[in-house]
Amino acid sequence: TVTSEESAFVSGSEYYYQTNEILKKIVNCNDRFTLNYVNVVANPGFQANYKETLTSDQIIVESKSTKRVKVLNYDGYLSISYSQQYLQYFGQYVPEKIEANCEQATVSAIMNVSDKDPVKVAVLTGFGETDNQVLTKLLETNSYIIETIDIGLTDKISDEFDFVFSFGPTSDYSVEVINKIDTWLDNNGKFGKNFIYASNPKLGDSPNIDGLLDDWGLKVEKGLLYQTDANYAYETRRTYQMLRLETSDFDKLTNESPIFGDNMSAVVPKWEGYGNMQTQILLSTHAGAVIKPQDAGDNWAPDEDDVRKSYGVVVQSAKTRLENGTIPCTSRIITLGGMEMLNVSFLTSPQANNAQFIMNIFNVSCDKEEGITLTPKSYQTTTYEINQAQKTTLVVIFIVILPLALIIAGIIIWARRIHK
Repeated sequence: TVTSEESAFVSGSEYYYQTNEILKKIVNCNDRFTLNYVNVVANPGFQANYKETLTSDQIIVESKSTKRVKVLNYDGYLSISYSQQYLQYFGQYVPEKIEANCEQATVSAIMNVSDKDPVKVAVLTGFGETDNQVLTKLLETNSYIIETIDIGLTDKISDEFDFVFSFGPTSDYSVEVINKIDTWLDNNGKFGKNFIYASNPKLGDSPNIDGLLDDWGLKVEKGLLYQTDANYAYETRRTYQMLRLETSDFDKLTNESPIFGDNMSAVVPKWEGYGNMQTQILLSTHAGAVIKPQDAGDNWAPDEDDVRKSYGVVVQSAKTRLENGTIPCTSRIITLGGMEMLNVSFLTSPQANNAQFIMNIFNVSCDKEEGITLTPKSYQTTTYEINQAQKTTLVVIFIVILPLALIIAGIIIWARRIHK
């Protein structure tokens, strides 16, 4: 339901007109969807049906079966970035960038109100973790319920949570915290829990986190991965590189865009299998990567004899038991060798598959294999980044090969005309 008459809504702006067209297309896709328009100013009694305070130009998404409601304001179905300069100097919110967000917001709302058993994610705080609002919004968009918990102050992690996410802590977890995570993963021997850990290059010695990972057959190496192959890195910043998706349950992508990483550390599995535990590399560097020491400066370059190879950067360790001898129940730790692969630019860029990859990890881990990953569509012109090898190829083609071809063709034409 749009809380305005259609004529008033579409005349509000070109963005509202587009939003209305998207709503109509969504409704036309399924005869279970209906689209209504109500002037809430002229019909104040309509407000009595909802707990939320309603105003004009909102979108109400509700499900008759679950009775759940989600109300989208204009800044929910339009993604708006404001000029920080105007805000700082004049205290005014002046739009700097507007993205079409209606499809994402509406589908997300439909999923949220219709999902009868939503998946809950606990985001840990208390040890210097980074607040990744873009990732949080991406998960909420895809019908996950997010709750932030201070792991140091919580007696135990509730078994209501399907995931626990640790994003870039800057200090080591205490022994008590590690025990809470370990107990939650065991889930009284029933398993079925998922711990996702994104390491922080600024984290110093961390014997307790390292010990938990070691028990699960994983190790995050100190130092950063530096790509020597110009086909997969940028000349001026060799820690910024394209990554390689390995064959796994998480490798289904809908387009050919690469996955990027920056300031990544190697994640090394100790073994492939041990008892009821299995490790698996999900994402790795391309061959040609070396480990740059933690204390190396910006001008560091690898020696000729430094080992160049492919390193894992996202690795899973899974512990599985069989329910009734046939149904697998799995707890897993998925370790990311760096939090930067989930930064704002990688998660929102249409040229990167980082958002779809991390959503694959969440969706497949909880059997939501048909999960939807939608990202905002920008009204602005998109620019494309190229690596050094691509840059060199373009230079050779346009500065050497094409001019030479034109000169040779000109000489041939001139010579033929002379001899006629």
